[in-house]
Amino acid sequence: DIHGVLSIFNNRNHARIFAVLRHPMDRAISKYYADLAFDPDVAGMTLPQYVRSGGHRVENNYLTRYLSGRYGGKLTVHHLDVAREFLRRKFIVGLSRDMPVTANLFSHVFGWNHTVASLGLSNVDLCYNDIFDSLSTKSPPSIEEGTEGWKLLVAQNWFDLKIYEYAEHLFQLQVDQLKLTSTSRMKDVSKI
Repeated sequence: DIHGVLSIFNNRNHARIFAVLRHPMDRAISKYYADLAFDPDVAGMTLPQYVRSGGHRVENNYLTRYLSGRYGGKLTVHHLDVAREFLRRKFIVGLSRDMPVTANLFSHVFGWNHTVASLGLSNVDLCYNDIFDSLSTKSPPSIEEGTEGWKLLVAQNWFDLKIYEYAEHLFQLQVDQLKLTSTSRMKDVSKI
């Protein structure tokens, strides 16, 4: 439980967490396809059948539950507000859809540029390029927006969609604060 871990931190012992967030619909759709491939109970189910089957396997506002500490039961706007505030106060937010800027943001905030200097620019560039290439070559599965399955997943993840919108806002604020862009990664790293 993240809240339990963070309880050891206070005004004297600070903590910041970094997180790379994926769009909730991408996450939910990928989970469906993974379950379809590996769970014999799901084999052959359409997306609407899968969502209606409920239970632990279907994504249901995972991020909101995790951030608010409300792991079961019904979520309310109060839980959404708690999750947003926790995200704002404790996290440096990255987005999986923009990994170069995310990596640059984390590097700046956590001082990883010093590591870059000790390892050498070419080694770090190879690492970044390997990661970004592997992420960009794998296209996520998709479901056509507006279909019955899509609508059912949206209903199951409404709070997470709101959290993600807020995370996009936080990400942009953090990037703007440091004046980072996806093309500035190489320039910033080379100044070290």
